[in-house]
Amino acid sequence: MIKKWNKAIAVLLSVSILLPVGSHMTYAASKYVVLEAQWEDGHIDHVQTLLKDGVTYGSLFSFGGKASLHWTMENEDTAVLSGSKKRIVVYMGSSIAEVDGQEVDMGREPVWYISHLYVPIKFLAAALDGEVSGWDAKSGKVTLTGLHNYNDTFYRSLWGYTYRIQSEEGNLEITNVRTGKRDTIPLGIKDINVNTHHLTIDFEATSKNLLIATIVYSDRKTGAYDLYTLVFKNQGLIRKSIAHGLTEQIERIRPDGKIQLIDDENIRVIEDGTGNVLEVNAR
Repeated sequence: MIKKWNKAIAVLLSVSILLPVGSHMTYAASKYVVLEAQWEDGHIDHVQTLLKDGVTYGSLFSFGGKASLHWTMENEDTAVLSGSKKRIVVYMGSSIAEVDGQEVDMGREPVWYISHLYVPIKFLAAALDGEVSGWDAKSGKVTLTGLHNYNDTFYRSLWGYTYRIQSEEGNLEITNVRTGKRDTIPLGIKDINVNTHHLTIDFEATSKNLLIATIVYSDRKTGAYDLYTLVFKNQGLIRKSIAHGLTEQIERIRPDGKIQLIDDENIRVIEDGTGNVLEVNAR
């Protein structure tokens, strides 16, 4: 008898996994198709999506996450993808969506299916500033190209501090995790575009306990980069330099232990430990 109940429960569980639930759920797919998403920054995702009544649908929240947008349900009928540079709103039961404040007809209503919210892929590609560029009838493969990433905040953590750059502000915010105290260092890296540029934040400790933070903002096509170098002593900023349009790698710590700071006109050589300027050389 127990074995029979176990089998019955297993069947019910398997059915519950396959069937959507909720007031807006629907039977969405006749089959899966393969989706190749090519992003403007060069990387490619292969995602499975759904085909319903001859229309290919993609997961709104999955693509939103890959585009660095935050997703939320404002209420049970309204789903939102948002960032500082992009806002997409879709409504259950309506083919009319909003993209950056403008109404757009998706052609079909959104569909809930197994915990995912699906929208027509043609709409989704256009909303992410890309397009449907190919469809292979034989394999069922759909190709999207030119999709944008809207990442506008960059984080790093080290020794109990968080380092954050927001593209709209262009400053480096340093926050003490324990106390919440925040310091702001102006950098001027505004309107960061991760589709055309690459931004990294790295750290290096010297032998005499100075901390060097380097921020590199590089052009993906040309390789030219802007270099922001910050030197900290006991968590306080003592030196800062900014150089634009570099094409060669710069040695920050020389073999003799001295530190090189480069800006648009000069190279300053500073002493490890004290941060004192030892010499200034023209570039």
